[in-house]
Amino acid sequence: MIWLFIALLASGVALALVVPFITTREVRFSDGLGVFNGQLAELQRDRELGLIVEEEARRAETEIKRRLLRASEQVEAEGSPNDALRRAAIAFCTLTVAGAVGIYMAIGSPQLIGREVPPQPQLTAEQQTFLNEVDALAADLIANPENPAGWAGLGQAYMAMGRYGEAAIAFNNAISLVPDSAPLFASLGEAYLFGEGGNFTPSAREAFQRALELDPTDVRSRFFIAEAVLQAGERDAAITLWRELIASMDENDPARAMIQTRLDDLMPGSAEN
Repeated sequence: MIWLFIALLASGVALALVVPFITTREVRFSDGLGVFNGQLAELQRDRELGLIVEEEARRAETEIKRRLLRASEQVEAEGSPNDALRRAAIAFCTLTVAGAVGIYMAIGSPQLIGREVPPQPQLTAEQQTFLNEVDALAADLIANPENPAGWAGLGQAYMAMGRYGEAAIAFNNAISLVPDSAPLFASLGEAYLFGEGGNFTPSAREAFQRALELDPTDVRSRFFIAEAVLQAGERDAAITLWRELIASMDENDPARAMIQTRLDDLMPGSAEN
């Protein structure tokens, strides 16, 4: 039933678009050649009423027909390109409407018309409280922006919520107040990285590089720089960087297990050095 309605609606649209092009030619002829036809009819009436002698009537009739013939030839000469344009416009309108219907049939969802929107999952009380706290923190920082710790905390909250673009803004605001913080640059790099689905961008790599310039021992930045090297196609170089990172870490550092897992993914069966 819905497809019949769509087809009727599309046909109506196509007709509304095409009608002006169909009627244009008729209007043009009536506005031009119809004048001479009217003059001939008027001359014939004058003849019948005896208002004009026959010789003058014949001369007038000859002149009107001569002008009619000339006008007809001019209309015929001008009609060809306009007719081609008219036919092209009609074809374009028809194809446009047909294409719209075809696209909707391919990717549309008419079966959803009239259905109720499924209910959205309800937030728990803890989740709602967390969101309220995040919103309150954001509002406070907008009113009092000179708070790097507040911006950093807001960025981490946005990261936990998966709002990576907003997290990057928050970390940048914190960095503008504390431009020599390696952890802030590392967090900014993570926001850029996760915002692209784990694909490195120049902005993400630059943030991690800046963190390493400020602190060459920063574990997060070293780990993700190795990941960037791997994505660039340098597998062996990335493995070397991760091995060096593990070797430099404390035995009890919980991050060692994560890095070793990443190595094991690349080299199944490898043992920790």
